[in-house]
Amino acid sequence: MSRFELGFKSSELPVTLKDCSYENDTCPSFYFRMSDRYYKLWVEHKDKAQREDPDSPRYTVCKAINEGDEASPEIYTDHEAADLFKSEEAGAMIGFVREMQF
Repeated sequence: MSRFELGFKSSELPVTLKDCSYENDTCPSFYFRMSDRYYKLWVEHKDKAQREDPDSPRYTVCKAINEGDEASPEIYTDHEAADLFKSEEAGAMIGFVREMQF
């Protein structure tokens, strides 16, 4: 099995990413917490041909909800909120997360 390339180092972000990918996901996802809110970062394949939707951007940041508790978080995308950020470029995503003040 080949290693999935994120296109960035997690140390470039001012938050701690926690992997919340599921076996049936087509791309990895991570959650992070900032100012008592949860957010989710989806990272698509670099090669658009390998994406479920080739028109989807490589990086998407969205609001998330915790359906668990603090000790055992269960983080899911908040489908009632619009995506906060989308880009093909890792640098743009890193800049967005660094500037988040929600």
